[in-house]
Amino acid sequence: MHNYRLVIPALAGALLFAGAAAADDSSERKRRGPPQVAIEACAAAVEGDPCSFEGRRGNTLEGSCASRDDKPLACKPDGHDKRDRPEPLEAETD
Repeated sequence: MHNYRLVIPALAGALLFAGAAAADDSSERKRRGPPQVAIEACAAAVEGDPCSFEGRRGNTLEGSCASRDDKPLACKPDGHDKRDRPEPLEAETD
């Protein structure tokens, strides 16, 4: 006969551990502010100063130091905000 008194708590513990690990993984994917490299790019700057940092694809992103809400001062790449992006050119019609 199996000792269910030991098996059931072990399974419950394993399920709780797996659930906590899954919650940790999903919270790491959520961004709660600017990336650390953008914050470091403005470490010795003031609001509005020009800045640049290396993006995820290895490209250089240029912008200006800005702070939003309660977030730290960070480099905001030019064109980052939809409001800052230029309007698309309209196709010419003959």
